Amino acid sequence: MITVDAEKLKEVERRLGQYPKKAPLAIMRALNRTAANVKTNASKKVREEYAVKAKDVNSTFSIRRASKSSLSAMVESKAGALGLDKFKVSPMTPRHAKPPKALKVQVKKTGGAKRLVGAFVASVNGNKVFKRQPGAKGRKGKNGTWTALPIERLFGPPVPEMLENQSVRAYVEQEAAKTFETRLDHEIKRIMEGN
Repeated sequence: MITVDAEKLKEVERRLGQYPKKAPLAIMRALNRTAANVKTNASKKVREEYAVKAKDVNSTFSIRRASKSSLSAMVESKAGALGLDKFKVSPMTPRHAKPPKALKVQVKKTGGAKRLVGAFVASVNGNKVFKRQPGAKGRKGKNGTWTALPIERLFGPPVPEMLENQSVRAYVEQEAAKTFETRLDHEIKRIMEGN
């Protein structure tokens, strides 16, 4: 959340000289531009740290915009854990004849891929990563192949957790502060010039 306190409001009123009543408008515009920038920067930084696609990160965000009467904007990410298939998995196609002994999975970009013994890819509304639960019983399917059930889908971290990563959070907060001040200067200048 990006909020402006009474002290900042007074400072903007002073800077606006003969237009002090336009302070909420300048702040509101700066906050809303900053919120959009926060979303962009958060998505970019998460993808620098994690092997995940932009659409899977961006779809979790919602922005509550500031208004002249409510000088705060909020960028929120809400989502459950992402399936491992949303990260870098190799091989990512189902292998019916002879599945690999271990899949290679990369969630974080540092440290490289890790071997996941016993995991496999199956097509269930798209390719997903699963693992058989201990004590799974084998049965013969319609096509003559043996499967062992039950299986469980494997997941990586949710986007909100990725955003809590120290380097991601520090970068986003630092960029938000810079963007807000830059945009506020721009909006004050715009009002002073009669726009």
